Amino acid sequence: MLFRRGRTMFVVVAVFWLWLLIGSADFISGLFDSPFYALLALYGLGVVTLISLLVAGLSIVYMVANRPERAELPVNDAARPGMAELAPVIRLVPRRVADHSIALTNKAAAKWRDLAS
Repeated sequence: MLFRRGRTMFVVVAVFWLWLLIGSADFISGLFDSPFYALLALYGLGVVTLISLLVAGLSIVYMVANRPERAELPVNDAARPGMAELAPVIRLVPRRVADHSIALTNKAAAKWRDLAS
């Protein structure tokens, strides 16, 4: 999850930098009717540019520190043909019931049975 957040932030920063390189000049030239607004826009873009460098660095650190492990594809043995195409089994029992089923009282177990039916 953290890898995806880092990747999303990196894409947002990349889109900002692309806009900064391509479209920000037109935005700032539209503000030259008032020198105050033009100065405020240039200051704001300067600050956001510096902050975006920090955010880009942090997003790269998130992506490197939380990169997902490579999933190994199952080997298709001769003894088990077609097993690689099968979908993984999904457990429909809630985790706390599956892990602590002995500790549940009869009332709670009945509640789970009623919800499951």
